[in-house]
Amino acid sequence: MPTSTERVERRFGERGFTLVELMVVLAIMALAATVVVLTIPGEERTVRSEADRLAARLAAARDIAVIEGRSVSVNFVPSGYGFERRVEGAWQPLPGRPFEQRNWPGGVRFVSGDGQAAARILFDRVGTTATPQTLVLSGGDAREIVRVSAMGEVSRGQ
Repeated sequence: MPTSTERVERRFGERGFTLVELMVVLAIMALAATVVVLTIPGEERTVRSEADRLAARLAAARDIAVIEGRSVSVNFVPSGYGFERRVEGAWQPLPGRPFEQRNWPGGVRFVSGDGQAAARILFDRVGTTATPQTLVLSGGDAREIVRVSAMGEVSRGQ
């Protein structure tokens, strides 16, 4: 018959986790936390993706102006931007989901290259613009520039 000391030792030996098991659990938790942190978009990634999206939409607006043979305007304000086209002497919103009014994501700020909080780019029937623009998007330490040349060419860079 086991003594009371042996019973106590056996009871403690049967309960709890070993050090190896605890280390494995901690390693798994660390990996999971790393994945979560890496998937959260930072300010730099948000500003970069918004600049990419803006450049693509500007190029598409220029293409619409050429295809339809009518002027297309892109209006920028501190809160976002929107697209319009000239139809029978009046400005009307450009149809289609890619051209819906868009607000800047949280933390993204806009200024035109000359420091103004509002700007307008007007693409004519052949896709050129009389007012070349430099658009600056920023957030935190991130800063991205989107340029529209007089020939209507859209480029992005820092």
